[in-house]
Parts: sequence; C-alpha cells; structure tokens
Amino acid sequence: MLLLSPIASAASVSIQLDNGAFKVVGWQATSEPTGGWVSVFTVSTGPDVPPLFGSYSIENGALVFHTRYPLAPGVSYHAVFHQPGTTPIEAVFHGPTQASAPATRVVGMYPSVPTLPDNQLKLYLVFSAPMQGGDIFPSIHLIDQDGKPAYLPFVGQELWNRDNSRLTLIFDPGRIKRGVKPNVDLGPVLVEGRRYTLVIDRDLKDGNGVPLAEAFRHEFTAGPSERRGIDPKLWRLSEPLAGTNDPLVITFDRPLDYALLQDVFQIPGVAGSVSLGPGETEWRFQPAQPWKPGDHNLIIDMALEDLAGNRIGRPFDVDTMVNPVERITKSSTSLTFRIR
Repeated sequence: MLLLSPIASAASVSIQLDNGAFKVVGWQATSEPTGGWVSVFTVSTGPDVPPLFGSYSIENGALVFHTRYPLAPGVSYHAVFHQPGTTPIEAVFHGPTQASAPATRVVGMYPSVPTLPDNQLKLYLVFSAPMQGGDIFPSIHLIDQDGKPAYLPFVGQELWNRDNSRLTLIFDPGRIKRGVKPNVDLGPVLVEGRRYTLVIDRDLKDGNGVPLAEAFRHEFTAGPSERRGIDPKLWRLSEPLAGTNDPLVITFDRPLDYALLQDVFQIPGVAGSVSLGPGETEWRFQPAQPWKPGDHNLIIDMALEDLAGNRIGRPFDVDTMVNPVERITKSSTSLTFRIR
C-alpha cells in the first residue's frame, strides 16, 4: 500500500534534477506501491517513449531515480510523477551542456629558422587538433614581398600524418632541380634574397568541420641554395658522463628535416625520449636510465634529409654527368660515442 504524507499536495510537489538524479520534492514516500515505483514516477527521452532503465531509492524521505547510464549532452528528459488521485506532474530537463573544444589553430610551422634555402623542399604545418582533408590548397597561399602570390608552388597532393594534425607541403621538385622543364619554363618558386609569407586562411576546417580560430601567417626569407650532401662527420656530439641522466646532444652543421629528426636516430639497448633544439639544428636524447660506461652506437637512417632534400652523401639536385656521385644502397649508417 502506498502511504502519502498528510501535508503533501499536488501544488507543493515538484520534480528536480540533482547531480544527474531525478528527485520528487515535496512528497514524502514511505513505502513502495504494489506496481513498483515506476507506476508513479518515470523518466524517458520523450512523451511517447518507454521509460529509461535505472534504479529507485528513498533518500532523506524523497523518491529518487538514478538512470543506468549518464545523461547525454543534447538529449531532453521527460519526468512524470503521477500521484494517485491527482493530476500528473511533468517536467522536462536537458542533458549536460557539451563542453565546446577550443578552436583549432596552427601551432607551428617548420622549418622554424627565419631564412630558408631558395631550394627548400618541404614545409610542415602543425595544428592543435586533427584537420579535415580535401580541397585544402585554395586556402593556402605563398605571397612574395611585393604581394604577388606564387603560381602553383606546392605539389597538389595532400600529405597528412596519421591523425591529420600535421600537413606536409612539398615545393614542386621540378622547379627546384636545375635544367628540368618546369624550372626552365616557370623558374624557381623561391628566389634568394626575397621575403615570403605563407598564409593559411581561416576557412580551413578542422575534423569537426569548424573553421580555424584565426588565419595563420609566417614570414621567412629565401637564402642561398643548399646543394651539399649531409656529412655526419661535421656534427658535434656531447658525450655525457656515466651514471648520469644527462642528455646526449648532437649539434648539426645545418638545419635538418623537422619530422625525420624525430624518427631517424636509434641507440640500441638504450631507452629514452627525444627533443629538438632551436631551428632544428640540435637533437637531444634524454636516457630513461643513467648511462652505462662504454661505447655506444648511434644508428642513423639514410632517409634523413636537410631542408633542401639532401641526404647523407647524396645531394638532392646534382648533375651526374658533371659531378657523378657514388650510388648508396645501404639503409643506415652509424656513429660511435663513448660514455666514460
């Protein structure tokens, strides 16, 4: 039998939502009716929708319904309390407001040095969240110091990393290599001594279809060409002491490729983390455990490139009839360093 508080009246009863639980306020529940609490109090996602699954309890004398699953953002909840012999009391509540993610923006462009070789091969754009691919190039512009946009400066293929948070822009190689038709007909994209601005329009959309928080602009100057192969013998290694967690630091003779630098080095048997120094001219390896004394090998993948696409012992642009180079077939090389 259902017992009602003698002071309860339909006018004083209300339904409230409190910390995700639906509560009948102003009605003193003392025992469960024959048909169960669901016979007097239901919560659903619509007037003609079956009640939600959940559990009932009496808390401080009030009837409370806890849904089995958390309330969902954007969903309306219809609560109905039907006190016997009175008109039903209804209330509509809305699920929690979905916290809006901060607007996506470009958080970096690499290379980060202010002067790039006029035969620069790649640019990397790093975004704060995954982006939406497809038809991005109308939103990307390269403007020279006179305000003139470059004509088709990049290869028209979208190159994203796995989660679409980093975009690789490749300058047209045919306009970098000397003597080939695009270079002869159109000339190079970058000219030494001139200033350029890379512009990313705000209408570029993130993975949720939302435009960027703001347009992005990055200025740089074109410097002399870099047409030498990479030579690891020109690098400087700082050798940390045994028993310390000091980083191994490699200082390069020129800036190297931002993305490749994070993957091309390995020290067999030594775990740790990698960071890059200013202008991508420095590679730092922080060991997870103190260094052990002895000789260690630094394995270098031959895929490593500098800003102009030159690799170890192999320039990107070379006239093999005038300056033949040795054909390199190995996939890696190594440097030895000693921990004392």
